Amino acid sequence: SRRCLVPAAGWYEWQVSPVAKDAKGKPRKQPFFIHREDGAPIAFAGLYEFWRDKAIADNDDPDAWLTTFTIITTEADPGMDRIHDRQPLVLEREDWARWLDPDLTDLAEVGELLAFAQPGRFAAYPISTAVNATRNNGPHLLDPLPAEELVGVVDPETGEVHGG
Repeated sequence: SRRCLVPAAGWYEWQVSPVAKDAKGKPRKQPFFIHREDGAPIAFAGLYEFWRDKAIADNDDPDAWLTTFTIITTEADPGMDRIHDRQPLVLEREDWARWLDPDLTDLAEVGELLAFAQPGRFAAYPISTAVNATRNNGPHLLDPLPAEELVGVVDPETGEVHGG
């Protein structure tokens, strides 16, 4: 009943290489940035909750309450499943109000929204492994990785391995 929208420009997923290994001999993981092909904003289907921090005795203390949310995930769209088997559930703009409607309690209708998939909505490109460290921040993290830096990366559209 506590449904929300989580706005985003896109999201990161890590593809496990079928051919390349890292320095420890494990399959290399290549980060990708996934976004809408049409450049439209994204809204993930989410759920929110209020939590009382039992460590704070005073219920009137505003810090005694936390508001948290989670993003619903689903099976990855065809093509994107070459990067990762799951993805956030991205709602179409015309479904945003319906998802947020507190009167929407019919499980079949909610299930219809949860089961939505539309192949071809997303594009993805490999990015630098700099995104792996939380100390790194900035728009440069979304820069596409040059083709000559690809190592064992599977193209999500064609399935072809680059830099193998």
